[in-house]
Amino acid sequence: MSAFLPQPAPRLPQRESFWSGLYRSSKLWVDRRLYQYDYTHVSPLAVMKHVPIRDDFSLSWLKVSGKQVLAMLENRAKLDLSDVRTRQATTVISKIRDVFDHDAHAIADIRKHITEILKFESRIGARPNPAQSLQDYADLFRSFGLPPIAKDFAEDRAFAAMRTAGPNPVMLKRLKTLDERMPITNEIFSEGIPNDSLEAALAEGRLYLADYALLDGAELGNYPNGQKYVYAPLALFVITGPSKELLPVAIQCQQKPDAHFNPFFTPKDGYNWLIAKTIVETADGNIHEASTHLGRTHLTMEAFIVASYRHLADQHPLALLLWPHFEGTLAINKAAWKHLIADKGGVDKLMGGTINTSRKVAVHGVQSTRVMNDLLPLTFAQRGVDDHDAFPVYPYRDDASMYWEAIHEWVSSYLKLYYPNNSEIQKDKELMAWSRELASDNGGRVKGLPNDGQIQTIEELIEVVTFIIYTCSVQHAAVNFPQYDLMSYVPNMPLAGYRPAPTKKSGATEADFLAMLPTLDMAELQMELGCLLGNVHYTQLGQYASNQFVDGRVAAPLQHFQNRLADIGKQIAERNQTRRPYETLAPGGIPQSINI
Repeated sequence: MSAFLPQPAPRLPQRESFWSGLYRSSKLWVDRRLYQYDYTHVSPLAVMKHVPIRDDFSLSWLKVSGKQVLAMLENRAKLDLSDVRTRQATTVISKIRDVFDHDAHAIADIRKHITEILKFESRIGARPNPAQSLQDYADLFRSFGLPPIAKDFAEDRAFAAMRTAGPNPVMLKRLKTLDERMPITNEIFSEGIPNDSLEAALAEGRLYLADYALLDGAELGNYPNGQKYVYAPLALFVITGPSKELLPVAIQCQQKPDAHFNPFFTPKDGYNWLIAKTIVETADGNIHEASTHLGRTHLTMEAFIVASYRHLADQHPLALLLWPHFEGTLAINKAAWKHLIADKGGVDKLMGGTINTSRKVAVHGVQSTRVMNDLLPLTFAQRGVDDHDAFPVYPYRDDASMYWEAIHEWVSSYLKLYYPNNSEIQKDKELMAWSRELASDNGGRVKGLPNDGQIQTIEELIEVVTFIIYTCSVQHAAVNFPQYDLMSYVPNMPLAGYRPAPTKKSGATEADFLAMLPTLDMAELQMELGCLLGNVHYTQLGQYASNQFVDGRVAAPLQHFQNRLADIGKQIAERNQTRRPYETLAPGGIPQSINI
């Protein structure tokens, strides 16, 4: 529902009179014909068949994102070597910006420009030239500020920080025993960490592995500039020293050990080590974009949105809570599968695997999600990274956990206003139909719901709704917005490699490292993808429209939620005084919904 229209008074279906209940049921009957699943767009996932006009991008969203598009066009103009084209482009941009500044209703006229940008066509004049130096990548940033990661991306501490505060901070797992795929010895371990030992680190639970086995056997892409590479590396890390710092120990670029063709690389290996770290970053970026980001936030949430429209009436208390967290998601998802993950679209151009590889990774991300097993605190425990004493600095874990607790408390307080006991849950026919369809193979195909979709208790409902709101807001922010800060500068995280992995521990040069990186036209596209997707902040978590909740009882728990968010912001600011700054989850940068 529109935030600008008066919201209906919340009522459970069992509280309706006969005639109002009949109208309510009739309205849902119409919505079930308007909102239907499709299993072919991103087969076999449940996505929206046709997105209604009312769920298209709003005027206010177009204004926010349109200004970022203008910044991209300005950057393109400054990169163009033709003075005539640069002057022409600058004139056009100036006219469009004038429209933005003086006529808000005309913003819709540049909807086509946003659509074109989402196709990520190369700039006229961009050439598939290899970089001659790192400066060539920095020079792509004309209207955008060069991200700080460009200064120290090659350092081991920055590489380790990417695992705990990067765009894909969910890969590290604690090792209880050595992995037979990575038969590391104490001698190799000591090359990277000279004042420690493999035996002690393992016995004390200080070893962590980032495993990219999901990419093993990936079909390699070659569009549009020739052969590309992405591997399935294993990267070993250790918590070491008095400060319990996370540092990389060794990297094996492929899953199957082979001393002659797939050696261990360590910090002593010069440019071979930098190349190995880059292979890890490429794998991380491919899993991040397709699985952690697209699959486990955008596409996973789409099924919840469709089922909510189909089974929760506008006046249902749960619908009133969820609608702000669903704004814009159907529209941006449609743009994603229609353009970004289309054949020869942006993902096909940028990723190391073929477009089919990326789609398979996205599907795996959705199908491997198990709602009740993927509640945030459980995910940290399952990966063995929940012990703050053993692993003291993990910015994503530390900041995200505060939001989970705050959202859980807010959801609990809100839902208990309408469900004082489990009997009210079980009598709610709309809620029962919603949860059943979410789990059904003919519905949302969501895995891991309580009792296979038969929610029976208020506690179960609180966990599911917390999972939904957290994923739509905090989790999406955590994996989306680093696309500018950390991914737009291509040497830090190239989405494809352009040379095979090295088979020897030594001998590589800076020229070999540069040859692995994307050509400058692809680097420009990756920069634009990061700058657009990582800079559009529309709405803010906890800041609901003033008329969203007409029930006066909601005011007190909502104010408490907003106060907690403000306190979280203060704690994050304090933490950033003593750690490598992690601004991704500052409250002002977390939208309510997945809208970019």
